[in-house]
Formats: sequence, structure tokens, C-alpha cells
Amino acid sequence: MIEAEPQVGGLCRTIQHVPEAEGLLPGLSCDFFFDLGGHRFATTNKELEKEITGLMGSELVTRTRCSTIWLNGKNINYPLELIDLIKKMDIFTSIRCGLDYLKAVLKRTIFSPPNVTLEDWVTNRFGKTLYSIYFGPYSAKFWGVSPNLISADWADYRITLTNLADVVLRLFKIKKDTPTTYIKNFYYPKSGGIGRISACMQEVIQANGGIIHLNSTIKELQVDKNKVIYLMDGRLNSMDYDYVISTIPLPGLIHKISPTPPDEYLEVVSSLRFRGIRFFNLCLNKERVSEKTWMYIPQNDIIFFRIQEPKNWSENNAPAGKTSLILEIACNKGDDVWNADDKSIYHLCIDGLKRIGFDLEGETIDYFSVRVEHAYPIYLLNYKNHLQKLLELLSGYKNLVCCGRQGLFWYNAMDEAMNSGFETADKILGMVQKG
Repeated sequence: MIEAEPQVGGLCRTIQHVPEAEGLLPGLSCDFFFDLGGHRFATTNKELEKEITGLMGSELVTRTRCSTIWLNGKNINYPLELIDLIKKMDIFTSIRCGLDYLKAVLKRTIFSPPNVTLEDWVTNRFGKTLYSIYFGPYSAKFWGVSPNLISADWADYRITLTNLADVVLRLFKIKKDTPTTYIKNFYYPKSGGIGRISACMQEVIQANGGIIHLNSTIKELQVDKNKVIYLMDGRLNSMDYDYVISTIPLPGLIHKISPTPPDEYLEVVSSLRFRGIRFFNLCLNKERVSEKTWMYIPQNDIIFFRIQEPKNWSENNAPAGKTSLILEIACNKGDDVWNADDKSIYHLCIDGLKRIGFDLEGETIDYFSVRVEHAYPIYLLNYKNHLQKLLELLSGYKNLVCCGRQGLFWYNAMDEAMNSGFETADKILGMVQKG
């Protein structure tokens, strides 16, 4: 296995951090643990659940999701709940939402309007008011482009509740199917963050003779020679292979293939783009900030779009009497937010936190950033045609398989990424056994 990072896990890894100010705080007896965002293991796949719980044993605990949207000075539960919406929105906004929703239902029933863009999808189901006060601003902030340039495919997969009637049906338990994105309870490691799951997998691989090269970068994939060229410790190395399972971001993989693919494929690579994330992590001299696992922040004048408090996932993610926050900031590699120094970002984050009710400047022990270039595939309107073109190319390489969010250019969840890995392994083992 060849891994570019200093640890396994990809997006589901955990950073262990020792604050620089530790010596100034007597009794600080352990480190802070920061995931790359708030990952949880939740699945409707019973076989996968059995596999992971069997791997982790007593290391896993069950936690309850508590997510809110910060909207007009109120924390609104997410996924949406009918009673909560009515209680927390002012009467005029509630009426507008209700009327817009009824208009959307009528329009869908009579005209069957097309769902081409994210904006189409949301307004056709929720109405224009909810789109204008939450879904539109949040989506534009998250993606960095207008929602009318994002494909409706993203909403089909990621927005769990298809309309307000769905909220009512779930509220009264008339509709009982539970998509993964709606699951309330989830598994999480007691210690070591979400990256502990990947670490356990690493232990099993190495115990069975598997070799993992960390801090190593693939330079060339020679598909005509079944050979991979990679850089490790400043030296180029080569390795023969029977099969390659790649989680390299798909556009980057195409550029590493040798012989070079025809121009018709290379021309579409730049059209598949990823949104980057700058995780800004705060170590705090405070017992807790809130009870929330996630808080979504749609306001464009606040730099971060989501807040997570690791201690609400596991008490062991912070020392006793201390807590921490992960502030997710959407950006692109090389832009002003990506390049800004930590001190500048810190002041913007502290200001944003203060505006939503958390005054933490005097509580800060330490802060630092972790940047991820390929965090989310951007489903631009033409992405599917370009993706199919590249998948057509890859289908010609019988011993090359792509997996994971980056490798498939597919906005999948943690359990789906795991499952795609297990399915790929089963497929390869089947082919090997057949000879």
C-alpha cells in the first residue's frame, strides 16, 4: 500500500495535537484529537456494520447526533423537524414558507418542472422562501459557485428530506425507512478519534504481512508494464503489481497513467473540480462550548460554514476540563482563504463565533489549520458527461479499480467508501481464484 500522508485514513484520519501552551496549563495530561471534519460510522448495511464492530470490539461507543442550523439567531434542528420549525421561525416567515411550499407542490403536480440544478431541486420541493433563507446561501457559501450551476444530482443524494410532507410523515412515524444521512445514532471510537478505525485496519494488514509505505507519492502508473513508480524518502522506487486499487483524486490519476491517454480524455480532466476545506482547530480552556455535534452556519459574512465540538463525539478527544472546536472553512487551493496565515483566520473565526453567541477569545489555548485540497467533488452541471468519459477510459484497464470519494469523484459517505473497498477486494479475490 502506498499512502501520500504520514498516516492512513484519508479524509477519515485524526490529528493528534499537543498545544504549544501546554506548559502554561498545569494538569493538562493528554492531547487534543481533531478529525478532518466530523465523521461518524453509521450504516444501513448490516454486513458492513458487523465487519466494523467486529474489528473494533469494545473500542466503539454509540453516540446520538445533535445537529442544528444557525438561522436568524435561532438553532433549528437538522434534519428538519416540523414542530421545531414552527416554534423557532417567526409567524410571517412560517406563513411564507407554508404558502411557498403549497405552491411548489401544486406546480410539481401540474407541470412536473425539471430538476436540472440544485436551485431547481430545492425550490421544487421546499419552495422559494426556505431556499432563499437557508439552502441557497449555505450552498453558495459551501461550493463557492451559484447553486444554479450545481447539478441536482448532489441534492438527490445529500438532502435527506425531499419535502416538508416528508418531515410530517417521519414525525408521525408514517414513513419509517431511514437513509444513512438521517440516522440519529452512530458509532464512534472511545479514544483516538475516527482515525482509530483506519488504524485498526492498518494493524490487521501489517499483522498479515501487508506493507504500507507512508509519506509516499505515486509519480507514474505504467499500465502497459504493470508497474508503479513512487517517491519515498526523496528517492524514486518502482513496484510491480497485479491489481491497482486507486483512491487518488480521479483527475490526478489520469495524469499519472503511462502511456499518456489520448487528448480527448485529457481535455475533460480539468472540468472535474474539487472544493477544498481549511479545518481551523481551536484548543480551549473551557469544559464545553455546546452540546451539539454539528452546527451549520449559512451566513455569508461568517467565514466558517460548520462547527463541530470533538468532545461531543468522545470525552477523550480533549483533556479533562478542556474542549475544542473544528471550524470548517470552504475554499480552493491557492485562494486568499487557503493562503491566509493562521493568526488572520483566528481573528475572523473568533469574531464569527462571538456573533453567534460564543465569546471564546479569552479561552483559547492554541489554534492551527489543516488544509485538504480534494475534500468534496463539485457536481457542476456538465460533470456527469465528463465523468462518464473518464470512466470509459478506465474501463479499458482491467486491473485498475478506483474507490473512495476522490477516486470515484462521488460524494459518498464513510460507510459507502468502506463498502466500495470491501466489494472491490471481493471482486479481485474472485478473479484471482478463477485464475
